Amino acid sequence: MQEAAHTAGFETTPCNACGASTDTELFAATDHLSHEQFRVVRCSACGLAFVNPRPIAERIERYYPEMYYGKRHPLFPGLMMRLRVRKLPRLAGSPRLLDVGCGHGDFILACQRVGWTVAGVEQEHSPIMRMKRELGVEVYAPAQLRTLPSASFDAVTFWHVLEHLPDPAETLAQIRRLLKPGGVLLVEVPNFGGWEGRVGGPAWFHLDVPRHLYDFDRGSLEFVLRRQGFATIRWETFSLEYGAFGFAQTVLNRICRHPNHLFQLLIRRGHPHARSLRDTVISVAAFPVLLAAGLLASVVAAGFGAGGVLRVWARKPADLSSSSGVR
Repeated sequence: MQEAAHTAGFETTPCNACGASTDTELFAATDHLSHEQFRVVRCSACGLAFVNPRPIAERIERYYPEMYYGKRHPLFPGLMMRLRVRKLPRLAGSPRLLDVGCGHGDFILACQRVGWTVAGVEQEHSPIMRMKRELGVEVYAPAQLRTLPSASFDAVTFWHVLEHLPDPAETLAQIRRLLKPGGVLLVEVPNFGGWEGRVGGPAWFHLDVPRHLYDFDRGSLEFVLRRQGFATIRWETFSLEYGAFGFAQTVLNRICRHPNHLFQLLIRRGHPHARSLRDTVISVAAFPVLLAAGLLASVVAAGFGAGGVLRVWARKPADLSSSSGVR
């Protein structure tokens, strides 16, 4: 793969999926936190969409201020984590799970309660790194993945994390090493190829430049997974957690002066636009109607494979009679 070209805190990179260096600009999008603009492009060879140029590794942390983490989940966090747990494969005994990008740890704690042996991966400056001893869970920094023994886990999950990673292909290669033969990988990302992503464009709630470095559709995500040696098993695009809300916030982004205003209020970030009375009134008044419309739209879109998220189960190839498979 070609090397990235660096310019004043930013780098122009080749496609992470296929290594091609030619791309086509789709649009420019504004970061709702820093107000900087970023160019979203599509690889001319494989179709993967990504931010290019992007902040270099030493600069990217400034786009993740403390307030970015907000509170744990905007709507019904306990219910949403239980729904995630139900998506896991049914494995015998006390299987080991690694959750990459574990946030505040809600998901791994929910898994622990139903019998999984759990561990997480998160950035060194994230809140859970200060709380992991109190919570009684193992949490590793990303660089520590290389130090873990091979075939350590029965399942690995990425819940809206793969799009944040500077090198998802390399990370997936590490995950393949860490999975046991027949182990299961579960990835969920925003669906750039869904109806919401296509219509939303620069106003799409899930765009979140430059933290979301990559915007996957089904074709590009399957290409990345297969290239890293995974066999895809099953796909879904409906999300009760993000589908209806993503639709509502995307529409509000077209109406309000400040993007993601309602989301900021719900997760209680100390955002500079939190006191925008106009946006607050519009968001609160329109939200119930938009949420209902979004639920209907997400159900219909998912029926055509075009819902707001991409959720895929994949397996590290092994003897299909292995008990580590999805059942």
